[in-house]
Amino acid sequence: MTKWMKKLTGSLLAGVLTLGLLAVPAGAAQSNQLVTIDLWHATRNQASMGNVATDNNEQALYNPETNTLQVATNPVNVSGYMSAITKIQYDATGKGSYQDVTVLSTGTVETGTKNDGVNHTVTYVSSFEFELPSYITRSGVEYIPLQMVVPYTPMDEVVGEGYLNSRLRIDWSQVKTTSLTKIQPDNTMSSGEVETVDRTDASGIRLVTDSAKVATGTVFQVRTVTSGADYELAKKALTGVSGSFTLYDISLITDSGAETDPFGAITLYFPYSDSPSLYRVNDNGTKTVLRGAESDEGYEIMTTKVGLFAVFGGKKMAVTTTPSTPATPSTPTTPSTPTAPAASTSSAFTDITSHWARESVIRATNAGLFSGTTATTFSPERTMTSAMVVTVLYRMAGSPAVSLPDSLENVTPGAWHEIASAWGYEKGIIGGYKTYTPDQPVSRQELATMLYKFYSLSKTPAAGADLSKFTDVSSVASWAKEGVAWANAAGIVGGTTTTTLSPANSATRAQVAVMLCRYLDYAG
Repeated sequence: MTKWMKKLTGSLLAGVLTLGLLAVPAGAAQSNQLVTIDLWHATRNQASMGNVATDNNEQALYNPETNTLQVATNPVNVSGYMSAITKIQYDATGKGSYQDVTVLSTGTVETGTKNDGVNHTVTYVSSFEFELPSYITRSGVEYIPLQMVVPYTPMDEVVGEGYLNSRLRIDWSQVKTTSLTKIQPDNTMSSGEVETVDRTDASGIRLVTDSAKVATGTVFQVRTVTSGADYELAKKALTGVSGSFTLYDISLITDSGAETDPFGAITLYFPYSDSPSLYRVNDNGTKTVLRGAESDEGYEIMTTKVGLFAVFGGKKMAVTTTPSTPATPSTPTTPSTPTAPAASTSSAFTDITSHWARESVIRATNAGLFSGTTATTFSPERTMTSAMVVTVLYRMAGSPAVSLPDSLENVTPGAWHEIASAWGYEKGIIGGYKTYTPDQPVSRQELATMLYKFYSLSKTPAAGADLSKFTDVSSVASWAKEGVAWANAAGIVGGTTTTTLSPANSATRAQVAVMLCRYLDYAG
């Protein structure tokens, strides 16, 4: 009996072990994965200036076993300011609770002397790791808020000694398995560009800053307030200050129509001389004295906030400058069907009178390619979305009949651009080279690629230009190299300077008008 029981027990144990081996086969551990990432703007749906710090490291390493993500970074050259990310934190809860990442490797880079006249040696984070927060589901496109420091650059100047806010954009639809167990950084320096932002409102108030603090597509709006709740708030806040005041409401408005504060200190010139006094009226009903300096352009101040500004005393200077931005921002997602306006209509746009792209704007709008943002404004410095550009190309093609598929990636059924987007898919103008995001500002390299593919529908493109003269050629995306090289050779897309292409920069309405006119001249 005992022998029989031992035999039965042994058989059962062997069976259990066999089943166990079948249930958990060798090599069943999940493989590591490479996933596509970008550094995204903290509040806007577009790549941030800091994205150049991952230009050469566009894939992160995800370990399913430990639920950790390893990210690599590279040094940056932003308009001659050289540096890299030296500190980085991530939001562990999704509610603003930031923690330091685990540094895996470091590197060094010399900053050059452009920032402060001293060539600093900076030790930067070339790779780091953190556990994925619980709010990340690993599906679709997700974002993890980050805080980082990039010293001795305009990005660093935005926040002084603090952290620059950004988001890590993770595209879980672009994942592939890998045998890598540790991320391998590409330490090649990548280039970006800081653009000057210089706007003057019809009131004569001028904004001067750069694209690290105010995006180039942002609308600068000034309203003189003489009554209402804001005026009463100002009166109460300014109790005890002698004399009368002029109250201005200054706004910065993004492409989506949302108001925003600048990401750092900006310079404002108020058209007053003879020692005016200036106050900012805060939302809580208090006032802040703003100390400035007089100049030939008016009273100059620096501020990190916009809103209500009260001017006491001084002498109002004559205002002769034509406004460079529309008084009221338009909504870019619902453009009207264009008609070919008379030349007098487009030439009457009040915000292009002295603009460098005036002739191209007039030509493009007269041709019915796209319209003004209002009857009297074109808004040349606002960005155009991918949907807008596809719609323009669709019209240039003669608005042919299109069979709508059952669904289109990222296109809402019935959207104003649905037919144009369907045509773009059908003809290969969009899709394939990027995930189509119709409401996102189109970049210079995306526009070049669209024009290249549009041209290819009817003709064989000539050979592209040698782009090696541009110092930021490495930042041209692989899917865009052919289109950018062709567009540059055709004279459609030039450099933003003699040595830079700025391929990831958003294209403004004025730039699109110029490129379209150049395309028409080239294509006949």
